[in-house]
Amino acid sequence: MTENLYDAILTAHSWIAETGQHYILSPDSDGFLCGLFMTSLLKGEVSGYYDGKILLIKEGLCPEQCIFLDMDINRPNIRSIGHHMVLYNKNYIPPNFTYQNCIQPNLLRNFDGISDFQRKYPFGTSHLLLGILQRAGVLKSLPKDAIWPLMFTDGTWNNLFGYTENCLEWLDYLQISNPAHILHYHFCDNSHTVYTIMKGLNDFLRLRDSFNAVGYYRDGVYKEGGKNKRTGDKLRISDSRGNIINVVSVGSCWKIHDLEKRRILGFIEKIAEYMQMKFHKSQWRWEGFALLEMQKNDFKGLKRRLNNRTYIELMEKNPFSLAMSSGNNIEYTLFPSNRKQ
Repeated sequence: MTENLYDAILTAHSWIAETGQHYILSPDSDGFLCGLFMTSLLKGEVSGYYDGKILLIKEGLCPEQCIFLDMDINRPNIRSIGHHMVLYNKNYIPPNFTYQNCIQPNLLRNFDGISDFQRKYPFGTSHLLLGILQRAGVLKSLPKDAIWPLMFTDGTWNNLFGYTENCLEWLDYLQISNPAHILHYHFCDNSHTVYTIMKGLNDFLRLRDSFNAVGYYRDGVYKEGGKNKRTGDKLRISDSRGNIINVVSVGSCWKIHDLEKRRILGFIEKIAEYMQMKFHKSQWRWEGFALLEMQKNDFKGLKRRLNNRTYIELMEKNPFSLAMSSGNNIEYTLFPSNRKQ
C-alpha cells in the first residue's frame, strides 16, 4: 500500500508497532483480538484489564508503562488506541482534553458528537489495528476464516447492515476497499452470499455461547446466575453496579478466579485458531495484579443533559476515559478522589 493514513499513524505513534510492550485490554472480544495480535506478532505481554470500573494491572507497573488497547485514555502520558466518540464539540475543546497520545479514528477525521455522531467509527479497534500492523510490516495476510471473529466483534455485522452508508464511507477511509488492504477479502470480496455470511456468523455465535458464564464469584462465594446471558466473549471483573466479581485476593495481590480464567482462555484459543495466530499463554497475565476501583457514571443515570456546558464541566473533573454512548449520553470514569491521578 502507498503512503497513507497508516504511515501518518505510525509516524505520530511509532510505539504501536514496537516489540515487548505491556498491554492493558478491554475485557471483551475486541480487546482479546488486539491482545492476540500484540502477543503473537510483537512479543508483548497482556499485563492487565480495564472495564471502566475496575483496573487490574501487573503489580509494580503503572499505567504510563502500558499501552491500553480498545479504549481511549484521556492522559497525555498514557498511550492508547480506541474508537469511541470522545469529543462533544470541536469548536469548544476544553484545555484538559488530552488525547494526543491516543490513536483515535474519530479524532483523525475531526469528528465530534454534536455534528458527526451518526458518522462515528462503526468497527472494532482490531480492524484499525490490523491495517496499522500490515503497514508496519509485521503482518502480511489473514486466513479466510478470520472473517468470522472480525465480523462478530463489536457487533460489526450489525453495523454493516444497520448503518450501511456510514460503514461504506469508513471502508474507503480505512482503505479496506483497496485490494492491497489486509481486510479487503473479508469485507469486499464478492464470493460471500447473504446465506454464507449468516451461516458462518451463526456458527461463530453458537461457539461464543458455548463459553457463556453460568455463575460468578463474589466475596469468596460462588453464585449461580446469568445462564441466559451471552457472555462467552467477555471477561467479567465487575458487575453492573461496579462490584468486584471473579477476582480474588492472594496476599497483597489479586488474581482472576480459575473458573473465569479457564472460560476465557477457551474463547481466546478458539479465536486464535480462526486467525491462525499462535496463542502464547505465558504472555497473558491472570494473577499478580494490583487492583484499582474506579468511579464510573453516565449522564443518563445522573439525569444530566449533554451540552457544551456540562461537557466542559465533566472535562474539568479530568476523566480517565469516556465515551459517548448515544447522541445525548456520555459514560465516563474518574480516578478515586483519594488517589493520585
